[in-house]
Amino acid sequence: MLQIASVEKPIDDPAVLRAVMPVVNRVWAMGVPLPGKGKPFALSLRTLKRILENARRLGIGGNLQVRMTPQAVQQRPEEAVRLLSELSRALEESPAPAIEWAPMRDLFGDEELAALLGTSRQSIVRYAKGARTTPDDIADRLHWLAMVVSDLAGGYNDFGIRRWFHRPRTVLGGRSPLRALGRNWNSDSESAKRVRALAAALSDIGAT
Repeated sequence: MLQIASVEKPIDDPAVLRAVMPVVNRVWAMGVPLPGKGKPFALSLRTLKRILENARRLGIGGNLQVRMTPQAVQQRPEEAVRLLSELSRALEESPAPAIEWAPMRDLFGDEELAALLGTSRQSIVRYAKGARTTPDDIADRLHWLAMVVSDLAGGYNDFGIRRWFHRPRTVLGGRSPLRALGRNWNSDSESAKRVRALAAALSDIGAT
């Protein structure tokens, strides 16, 4: 579970903090290395720059690290918010199965993950170990799942996230998110879009 011990200056502007958290949740769900190695860490500009550097090494975010300066955060918070929103979009558009398998397997376990992705446990093991290249359709679903998890991470613990996929939802016609996805879905399918919108909405209002 992602745990932030404290927030340190200069990241003390409320708008900047609101823009930072989706980025932190996304990189955590994707498996981008975070400070603390699983332990609570302070969210500071130095921490943010380390996260940006780790993302850049994976080909995500370009030169955002250079532009995310203390002056930008303190004196031009609206510019910092814009840059963070840009990074969040870049993460959304950057499937990275090589690193995403580990956090999703840790969170769901192979059996549950296989049901969500429409594949087999044996295939997951092979993809995760690099014995086989992750097919594009599975990589798409895996990244979509990581993004849903990142949407939920602000309001749910690990158990709550897993349970969320099995609870019937009125807006999904009384079906659970898992059932609503059906078979052979992809991130652009209507069912996936509805589930993703539900996750984002619930996360926004802090529902449990």
